[in-house]
Amino acid sequence: MLPDFPETKRLFSRFFQTYMRRKIREISPFGMIQVRHYHEGRAMKVIRDDQSESQSVMQHLSTQLEIKLDEIGDLTLDKAIQKHDVMILEMVSKQANFIRERMSSEIPEGQSIDAKGGKLTAEVILEMKAKMQVAFNPDGSPQEIFFDGPLFTPDAIAAVEQEFQDNPELQKRHEDLMARKREEWRAREADRKLVG
Repeated sequence: MLPDFPETKRLFSRFFQTYMRRKIREISPFGMIQVRHYHEGRAMKVIRDDQSESQSVMQHLSTQLEIKLDEIGDLTLDKAIQKHDVMILEMVSKQANFIRERMSSEIPEGQSIDAKGGKLTAEVILEMKAKMQVAFNPDGSPQEIFFDGPLFTPDAIAAVEQEFQDNPELQKRHEDLMARKREEWRAREADRKLVG
């Protein structure tokens, strides 16, 4: 009978779980978005300001780590991490595709925008922010907004930032829009029902 090392196995298991969580958050396009854990139920219901609602059922996403018997003899920690990296990339791809599909199907028509095949511009950003619900920090600054999609390349975002800087009228429209969004947020927070 081969010896068992339960404590060593537990430590390796914790190491790889922590490594995978951190690596997924690091490389995922949605990695910086705040995570909410739902421990009960099989669906989530969203009720929007305009009283439209949608229900999303939970979906199980998984991937597989394969280690062949003839690989075990010379399986170093570096090789094990490389195998985990392949699995992590597959999981990130599945999660990102799932999130994009779910967002596309759940966002009401009235809250979506169409760039009409064009490029990202300040006008597109203003239209997008006008249709979205923006949350603010206690100091009054807006919480970070995350963008995803083929329009939102680093070069395109930098060009839009420059467009805002070069055009005082666009800056004013953006400031007015964010002031209105801040008031809407305050009204939502004041109207919120506390549970307890």
